[in-house]
Amino acid sequence: MMSVIGLSACDTTDQQAQQPTVSRPRATLSRQPVGEQPNTPAAPTPRTSAPLDNDSIGSGGVVSAQARPTPTQLQSDQTALSEYESVINNVYRRTIDGVVNLTDGNVTGSGWIIDDQGHIITNNHVAGEMQDIYITFADRSTARGTLVGTFPEGDIAVVKADKLPSGTTSEQIGDSGKLEVGQIVVAIGSPLGLEQTVTSGIVSALNRSIEDVSQQQQQSEDSSLQGLIQTDAAINPGNSGGPLFDSHGRVIGMNTLIATRAQSSDTAGNIGLGFAVPVNRIKRVARQIIETGKYQRPLMGISVRRILPQIAQQLNLPTTSGVMIASVSQGGAADRAGLKGATRGVDIGGDNYPVDGDIIVAINDTPVRSTGDLRNVIETQADPGDTVSVTFLRGGREQQTQVTLK
Repeated sequence: MMSVIGLSACDTTDQQAQQPTVSRPRATLSRQPVGEQPNTPAAPTPRTSAPLDNDSIGSGGVVSAQARPTPTQLQSDQTALSEYESVINNVYRRTIDGVVNLTDGNVTGSGWIIDDQGHIITNNHVAGEMQDIYITFADRSTARGTLVGTFPEGDIAVVKADKLPSGTTSEQIGDSGKLEVGQIVVAIGSPLGLEQTVTSGIVSALNRSIEDVSQQQQQSEDSSLQGLIQTDAAINPGNSGGPLFDSHGRVIGMNTLIATRAQSSDTAGNIGLGFAVPVNRIKRVARQIIETGKYQRPLMGISVRRILPQIAQQLNLPTTSGVMIASVSQGGAADRAGLKGATRGVDIGGDNYPVDGDIIVAINDTPVRSTGDLRNVIETQADPGDTVSVTFLRGGREQQTQVTLK
C-alpha cells in the first residue's frame, strides 16, 4: 500500500537555527515551509565557528569508548581526491561565484546569476512576496535587488541586483532535455541559511510532477510544476531557488520542492526526494520576463487524465501511456484544431474516469507518456502563437492535427 508523501518547499527558511528532533510523524501533504525569524539587520553577517579539539569529537558517544582510536593506514596519498570528489570540487570552483543568497530580513532562499546585467533566477515563493530584497554574493559583498517579474504557476522569479561585485561571473546554462537518469548532479544553496552549502547526488527520475507524489490523477493543463527533475542530492529549507548543476558545472534545474513525511512543513527535511524545475523551461520563462516583465504560458485549452497500464487494460484502451482529453475549452486552441474531450466516464474506485476522449501520444514527434510530458514539451518548445503538431488516437486510429497555442 502506497502512503501519501507530503510536499514541502525546499524554500525560504527560518534564519535562526533550531535543535533537530527525532520523530515518526504521520504522512501529510503540505506546501513548502516559509520560515520566519526575529527582527535582525537585513544584511547577512559572516559566520564563524570554533574548531573542536580531538578529545571533544565523539565525547559522550560511541567514539568515547576508545579514547585514542587507531587510525586506518591508507595505501595512497591521503590528500588526493577521488574521481568523484574531483568532479564535485571542480563544479564548486567553477560555479560558486554565480550562486547568491536572497533575504528580506525575515526569510531567506537561494538564487543564481544568469547575465552580466545582474539578473538572478530564483523561486517565486522565495522572492515573489519580498518587499525588500538583499543579495549576498560569494565574496560576502551585498546589494539590493528588484523583482523584475514572476511566473507563480511554475514557481519562477527573476530578480535584478543593483550592482555586481567585480569579477562575478554568470552561470553556464545546460540542456535539461538531454538529461539521463543516473547522471551526477550538484546542488548549491543556503539550506537553513548556511550559505555556499554543496551537496551531490544523481538524477533519480525525470518528468515528475506534484500529482505523481500526491496521487491526484485529473490535471488541468494549467497545473504547475510538472516535468520536474527528481534527485537524491540533499535539499533542505533554504535551498529553494538555488541551481542544480550537472557534472560539467552547467545549470540543468532549479531546486524547488522536497517530499517529506513530516507532520507539518515547519519540520520538513531531506529524505532523498528532491525536485527541480528543468532549466529548459526556465530559459523560456526568464527571457519573456526580462523582455516584458511577465510570462505568458502557451495553452492548448484542455484538461487531461494520465493513462496508466491498469486503467488501459480495464477500459480496453488502444494504448497504455499518453493522456486522455477529459474536456476541451470552447473556442480554445484545441477546440479550434478539432480535438475532442470525453463525453462519458466510468466509475473506477469511486473516481469518474473519462473513456472516449482523444488520447494525445506526441507533441512535435516528442512522445507524451504523462501529463508532465505534455506540459514540459509545450512550455520548453513553444510560445503563445506558435503552432505545434499533435499526434492523437481517436477510435483506436492514429491521427495528427496542428494546434496554434494561445
